[in-house]
Amino acid sequence: MRHIGIIALLFLSCLITTAQETKPVNRPDKPQVISQAIGEPAFTIPAGAYKDYTFAVPEGLKKVGLFGKFKATGGMRNSIEVWVMNDDQFVNWQNRHTVTPLYNSQKVTQGTIKLLLPTDPGTYHIVFNNRFALLLAPKAVEATLALQYIKQ
Repeated sequence: MRHIGIIALLFLSCLITTAQETKPVNRPDKPQVISQAIGEPAFTIPAGAYKDYTFAVPEGLKKVGLFGKFKATGGMRNSIEVWVMNDDQFVNWQNRHTVTPLYNSQKVTQGTIKLLLPTDPGTYHIVFNNRFALLLAPKAVEATLALQYIKQ
């Protein structure tokens, strides 16, 4: 009976020693989510004008997205249009050609952007458009926008 107790103690001691010597499995570091603010938190856009914020998506990023909120005041309906476009779309939009943007809020007072972007490197534009406003109808805009991505 005493031998069984000694054997059990030796077995238990081997288990504890083995558990202490076991090394963790080699895993790559946990991906880091990076958030980069874009634009100003508050600005004014004159009637008939727009405000453009340009940002780049560099090579080697995963799960690239643009997230945030915006709100406009001023004019009869407190409305603004927010567009997100790549560089080619933006140039065509500036020249009043028809484009299919990545995001178009239409005329709204406020909105939320949750947009996944292509991971291809490139230049993008967030445009706050007030070109449709009548004279003397500037818009005050509050916006909190961020580019979020995982760096490899």
